[in-house]
Amino acid sequence: MGRSSGTEAAEVLAKLAEYARRSEAQEERVPATLVKEEDWQGLAFVLDGVRLVAAMDELRELLPFPEGVTRVPGTQSWMLGLANIRGELLPIVDLQQFIGGPPVVINERCRVLVIRNRGASTGLLVPTVIGMRHLPLERQIPNAEFEGLVGPYVYDVFQQEDEVWPVFSMAALANDERFLSAAA
Repeated sequence: MGRSSGTEAAEVLAKLAEYARRSEAQEERVPATLVKEEDWQGLAFVLDGVRLVAAMDELRELLPFPEGVTRVPGTQSWMLGLANIRGELLPIVDLQQFIGGPPVVINERCRVLVIRNRGASTGLLVPTVIGMRHLPLERQIPNAEFEGLVGPYVYDVFQQEDEVWPVFSMAALANDERFLSAAA
């Protein structure tokens, strides 16, 4: 028994050594990632034709527009209603309409960004989500002023090559008195 166990162990070790050798050989062919640990990470989306990013730590979840959103009487037009998401009632706000733009057209591209506000979650409907962006911190322009409908919610901007990425502050939105009162 000891002899066959020793043979099996030697075979396993030889196999592991072979895997390690092949893995190291592959490593040379795989390019190093372009994402650095010190990069700022955000989710890019479009709002009233403007491409924006929101910090990943300000977002809880990303959802497709839920079926069965129930309108709440006596609320602003931008307050679309409540949706049951995995047993939790989630208020759904048309973010584009809230900032003064046209209502979001509900289609397969629109998404709901879920934020946490004062212990409760809120879903923000946006027309399009572009995806994750990793932006170098050295390209950040802090305390930038941005004009237009999104201006009051932009606190930083990233300049990357010929692209400008305004940072939409979910915290600034959550502290807006108008946002806190959806009653009509």
